[in-house]
Formats: sequence, C-alpha cells, structure tokens
Amino acid sequence: MTSTASPATLSSLVKPLFLGQLRSEALVPYPTMSADDAELLAMVQDNVAKFAADHIDPAAIDQAHAIPQEVLDGLAELGLFGVAVPEEYDGLGMTNTQYVKLCETLATLDGAVPIMSGGHSTIGIKAIQLFGTDAQKARYMPRLASGELKAAFALSEAGAGSDAQALRCTATRDGDDWLLNGNKLWITNGGFADVFTVFARTPDEERDDGRISITCFFVERSAGIVSEKEEEKLGIRGSSTVPLLFENVRVPADAVIGDVGKGFKIAMHVLNAGRTGLSANCLGSSKVLIEEMAKYTNERQQFGLPISKFELIQQKLGRCAQDVHALECMVYLTTGLVDRGHKDIALEAALCKIFGTETLWSVVNDAVQCAGGNGFTTDYPYERMLRDARVNMIFEGTNEILRLMVAKTGLGELGAALAGSTTGDALDKLVRGSEAPDPIEVPAALQRDALGLSMGIATLAQTSAAALAEHGKDVGAKQLVMAALADQVLALYAQMAVLSRAKLVVEAKGEEGAAAELLLARGACRRMAARAKAAADSLRDPDVGLLLETAAAVSDSERVPTEAP
Repeated sequence: MTSTASPATLSSLVKPLFLGQLRSEALVPYPTMSADDAELLAMVQDNVAKFAADHIDPAAIDQAHAIPQEVLDGLAELGLFGVAVPEEYDGLGMTNTQYVKLCETLATLDGAVPIMSGGHSTIGIKAIQLFGTDAQKARYMPRLASGELKAAFALSEAGAGSDAQALRCTATRDGDDWLLNGNKLWITNGGFADVFTVFARTPDEERDDGRISITCFFVERSAGIVSEKEEEKLGIRGSSTVPLLFENVRVPADAVIGDVGKGFKIAMHVLNAGRTGLSANCLGSSKVLIEEMAKYTNERQQFGLPISKFELIQQKLGRCAQDVHALECMVYLTTGLVDRGHKDIALEAALCKIFGTETLWSVVNDAVQCAGGNGFTTDYPYERMLRDARVNMIFEGTNEILRLMVAKTGLGELGAALAGSTTGDALDKLVRGSEAPDPIEVPAALQRDALGLSMGIATLAQTSAAALAEHGKDVGAKQLVMAALADQVLALYAQMAVLSRAKLVVEAKGEEGAAAELLLARGACRRMAARAKAAADSLRDPDVGLLLETAAAVSDSERVPTEAP
C-alpha cells in the first residue's frame, strides 16, 4: 500500500510518549482492511481450516514431535508458504494485516504449525525479501512461495542469544567465495529447511565505526550445512528445532544479502517484522482458551451452580477478556500502521510481543486453574497449550531485552529533545511535572478513559525525565527502572489502540450497537491505566534495594541464604 501521508505522520507513535506527546492523528481512523483484502483473507482462512479439520491433529503432532510431511505438502498446495511473498514472485502478496490475521488463525489450529509457518515466512525469507537483489529474489522467491524450498533463520548461538554482537560463527573470503565455520543453536525449521538466512562475523571486513562486522548470507543446505539432533523441548514439540554445524561451508559471493558488514541491522529488521506475527499467534491461542474456559465453567457445577457464577471465576474470565481485547487492538493497530507506510514500528512491534506472550501465559494459567484437576491431565488441551506457550517469552528477543530496548530508545528520544537546552531547566521542568496532551476525541462513554490516557502520558514524561536526572548516562544499567518505564509505555500504547478501535466501531454501529465493544474498551483501558500507575509507583519503591541485596546473597551462596536457629 502506498501512503501519501507526511513523514511526521508516518513516524513512531510510541517514541513521542516519552516526551509527553500524543500523536492522535495517526490513530484515526483505526486501520481496517479493504473489502478485497478481507475477501482474499477469508478464502485462505477457510481453505486452511478445512484442511486442518481433516489433517492437523495437535495432540498427535505433539506426541510425534513432528509435523507430518503430508501436512507440510498440503499446506504448500494451499499456498501457505507464499502468503507473504509478492505476487510478482508467484506469492499471494498479502498485506501485513492479512498475513498476521492468518497467523492468528493458524494458532487456533495447533501450536507447532504457526511456529513452522513463521519460521519460514516472517523470519526465514524476510531478509532476502527486504534486502536481496533482483537476481536473488528471482532465483529463490518463486520456489519459496510454492513451498518447493522451505526457509529457516539462523542467528542464535550458544554464547549469542540476546547479545547478537557476540556471534562466533565466521565467514572468511576464499577467492571469490566465502567459507562459513561455526555453530548455530535453536534453529526453527532447521531439521528440514532447504535454505537458511545465516548471520556470521566477517572479521576481515572492518567497519568504519569500529563495531563488529556481521554479514547476512542466504545459504542452501546443499552447500554443506549439517543439522544435528532435534532438541527435546518442553513445548511446541512438533516444530523442528536443531543446532546447525558449519565446517568450511563454501558459498558464492552472490549469497551475501545486503552489504558486507551490515548484517546486524538486517537481523534487527527481520526480527521486528516477526514480532507482530508471534503476537498474533498468542492472540489466536488466547481466544481458543477463553472459549474453552467459558464452556467449561458453564458446564462444571459446584454447590448447585455453574462455577461461572462465582466471582473468583468471573474475575479470571473478565481479566482474560480485557487483556485479549487490548492485545487484539494493539496488534492490528501496529500491522495497520505498517500497511499505511510506517517504517519505524520497532517499539510498537516489541510492545505487542511482550504483551502478547505474557497475556497468553496468564490466560493459559487461568484456564488450567478453572479446569481444576482436568486441566492437569492430557485429556484436555490445556496442559499442551501451557507447554507450548512458555517459549514465546524467550524467542524473537526475550521480554527482558525488549523492555530494555523500548526504554533505551525512548529515553534516547527524550535526551535528544532536551539536548538543545543550554541549562537543566527543561529537564527540571519535566521532572516537576509535564502538561498532559489533549485527549483523543472519543465517544462520550470513553471520555474518562481518554483523559486517563493523557494523564498517563504526562506521568511517563515525568518519570522518564526523573530517571535521566537521577541516573544520567548510567540509566541503561538500572534495569528495574528501564523495565518500569517500558511497562508504563506498554500500557499507554494499549489504551491508545483500544480507544482508536472503539471510536471506529461506535461511529459505524452507534453506541447501542457497539455495547460489547464499549464494555471491553472501558474495562481494558482501566486495567491498563492501573498497570501504568503500578509501574510508575514501582519507581518510588523504597524497598527495591532489599530485593537486589537478597539476589546478591543468593548468587554468592548459590542457595537461599538462611541460617537455621
């Protein structure tokens, strides 16, 4: 989709929040798909659902620790491997929103299948799609779209998980070719992929800025890549996850994606693109769980009543629904921004990933609890879904690292904005309090929540300024401070998305027709406002030092440091 919006309109929605600014013009209207896009999506979803009914058995896939070959072949025939590939390369050319909605659908069918699909479409082929030459795309993209070739993304190593700069796999020149040596770890689709997006240090290629030189390669398995034994995993057992071994793997010069030495930036672009898909996986699974919870708690009776009538069960159902509604609004606001032409969505995608993965973990935990003893057995899907859900908070950037990234970027924006001041007056003024931005224009029923959002943004600017004033350049090392700021901005972005969508629905259906939307919007906004306040309050916790001292004592003694009387 080509956008005619101004560069200012297309900039990040999250970064200005740290400055106390709200770019409401980018929120209105909430993004929606065109009729043609919706029709194509519905057709693909229907075809996949019909295929799944006959061929995809989540319990069998979990027990077999593999997706059957006939399932992979059938999904290829349906065009699943080409949904994100442009039409000029024989793909379906789906928009970001269409593709992510399909991710949500896949997650309602099984836990391993969407991981396999994302390993191919959101990270496996994204580097060549975004940064490849015309010749590289012409050579590979049609075969990737058809499923003739299946892709994987190879970045992580034993000593390089969150710290991608610590890569030890190397690529050295040998005439016109390159020789790759080293190991990769936890590679999704690694057991069966035909081509790999590989990131390696290129130690002989110095960068002008002195940073480690990392280069991206698109490597065929036939070059000599060895897949080692499949990992025995807690969850998503049906997905292929293996270490890779490179021993003098020879690849030609035209295997390089982008510029030599610029691979780290490519890796970050690819991961940003993958996080909304992962968030949608969590959204789809969460919706399935809520449906199961609602049915089970209506059927299960205790003391002569369905347990859904008891407030402690209602509390679980209500908070799950509010969080999942907020997640849905966030995910499709973010994908809509991409489809409108926004390039700077790294923070938005990171927040979706954090909130999506943690929401699913909370929902599946509540679902197990509502099911009681049945939730702990393999007769019901809860235990499998719980196992599948746990990894989401780890891969494609751990939630801890993403929180630090969000806060570091936001504080960098604030610091740059204040850099023009010759005194500390501007920072001091923000520390004392920031003026709240004008509220988003919303229906009358949500005006209180729009005002709460504006006040929360002012609080974020104040707490961000206070963190800079207190810690200066060392603020990045204060990880609890950084995480609290990230949690504030996450809750604010959620409120922005919820209010934007509610406004659209009310305008389309009227307040009476949008009663359910308004109920969820009010509940989600107030839950998120409370979350933002709790994060801000944690920055003033006088006892946080006790927590850190206790942690140090545990690390020193490698046990709970108690002494028996």
